[in-house]
Amino acid sequence: MNDIVSPGAEAGDRSSDTKKKDYPKLATLSVLHMAQYFPITFTGVALPFLFRQEGLPLEMFWLLALPSFPRWLKFLIALVVDNYGNERIGRRKSWIIPTTIGAVLLYATLSFFPPTLESIYIIVGILVFGGFIMAAQDIAVDAYAAEAMQDHERAVGTSLINVLGSVSSVIGTAAVALVAYFGWEITMFVASILMLIAALPAMVRKEPTPPPATLERLARGQKADLVKAIKRKDSHYILPFMFMFGMGQVFFLSMVGPFWADQGMSIGQYGILAPASAITGGVLAATLTPWLIERTSMRFTAIIGLSILPVEAAVYCYFYYVPGIPAMPVLIVTVALLSFSTNLYMYTVTISRFRWVSKAQAGTDYSMQSSMWNLGVWAAGSTAGLVAGQFGYMVFFPVAALVTMVGGVFYVVKWRDIETMVLDREDGEVREQKMLNGEIGNGD
Repeated sequence: MNDIVSPGAEAGDRSSDTKKKDYPKLATLSVLHMAQYFPITFTGVALPFLFRQEGLPLEMFWLLALPSFPRWLKFLIALVVDNYGNERIGRRKSWIIPTTIGAVLLYATLSFFPPTLESIYIIVGILVFGGFIMAAQDIAVDAYAAEAMQDHERAVGTSLINVLGSVSSVIGTAAVALVAYFGWEITMFVASILMLIAALPAMVRKEPTPPPATLERLARGQKADLVKAIKRKDSHYILPFMFMFGMGQVFFLSMVGPFWADQGMSIGQYGILAPASAITGGVLAATLTPWLIERTSMRFTAIIGLSILPVEAAVYCYFYYVPGIPAMPVLIVTVALLSFSTNLYMYTVTISRFRWVSKAQAGTDYSMQSSMWNLGVWAAGSTAGLVAGQFGYMVFFPVAALVTMVGGVFYVVKWRDIETMVLDREDGEVREQKMLNGEIGNGD
């Protein structure tokens, strides 16, 4: 039943499951990703709830989607990040260090502007500017992970990234409760310090040697080639899917906070519900996803998560139909189970994403994927409020489930074809390197 096409193998070495894994390296990569997940969760979950409580109309929620727009331009920023870097500091660290410091300073600046309708344009402006800095950081971090992880480490490494990413997401969602108890200023200042702490291990650890494909490209003086990446056959499937995946992932999630605010939930209650369900749902799913994949398959694991989407929509419609807020223990367990189930699909796709990038230009490849994913995120954030405001939550939640299902079905149906194309592309890259090195001739 296992339909994994060697999720952990380098081209030319498809049976590396027994190789030793570098857990300190994987832990460093995972902690580094925590610095990325907080801003995404904070702007996607905490801010919508806070501004809805302040009275921001659902039709105006497109404003809160603007900070994600710079991430759509990552495919252009990646050409700079992938082609330039300080070899002495580390090609990736020379970007990670300054962008992390810049992001920390920007989020500390937010402490001076509490989330009110009067300051929304200032806050969004700061976050949009920060989006460009965070985009460069994302590119360097993702390329760092894609290059540093060997294929036999990829499932475990991605799982660790997802687990600690979930922890960081908990912090982002818990910002709602922290604002209620400690105030906006202290919350933003502490959050900025935590972002710096999360990046410190990667800043001080020696950067791993880039993979042979990257070294060969640099030795020949070649630059990362965006056009070549776009023209690849596998990109014709991966890039449209990443747009669908990003839109489906955020369309539903972006309205959960406003929904509970409209149901009369207090900041304190949401500050308990969001992180509690994120801990049990997100962390548990991140831990069990690779376990399920090893014992079944990637497609079967994704199907489990996708099958729960209609159930999730029906449950939220029930919450809307029944007056009042259910008892918090029951609500936390219900939301956590739904989150766990649907995240099985999300985390399976995350493992595939690291597998799909080219070792020769990991930053450009992964950023091209991320650009399409973020375009979907921006599209979802810009339209979800309009749909919910115009048609109501009883229509919105089924539509949101359908949007996610479209991308999920595409992934399940085309997964094997994409994996085969990726393996063929990797074999071609190895062959090209050998030809350029004179190890084989054109006819070999």
